[in-house]
Amino acid sequence: AKKDFVKLETRDQHLIRIDSTVLQRSKVIQSMNEYCNAESKDSKLLPLHGINHQELLKILLWLEYHKDDKEPQWVQAKDEPADVECLIDDWDKEFLREKLPMVRSIMQGADYLDIRWLIKLCARKLRIRGST
Repeated sequence: AKKDFVKLETRDQHLIRIDSTVLQRSKVIQSMNEYCNAESKDSKLLPLHGINHQELLKILLWLEYHKDDKEPQWVQAKDEPADVECLIDDWDKEFLREKLPMVRSIMQGADYLDIRWLIKLCARKLRIRGST
């Protein structure tokens, strides 16, 4: 199957070209992509003007890593399970080993793109690291 690439344009005017299969988890990008599919057949440009390229690149890295994974059940749970720490992938823990302002930015970006799993991971990290 031929890869279907989309270009994402960030708030700070960067263009990022990515395989659209990586973007399946983002409800926002999904609907934009479907809308664009109806509009045109050539390379699609999706304006993501609510996010800067640094955060978007981090989020795309996360999406790429998890593109074939099923969303864990704890993500949908109303209350976080007591053993959630054991349920979180080491890769995710490493991924969020960032300064808190960056984690907050990633969380805002994930919220903008409607990626619940990543929002929950960030929220949890911010809670644990102390809310300042």
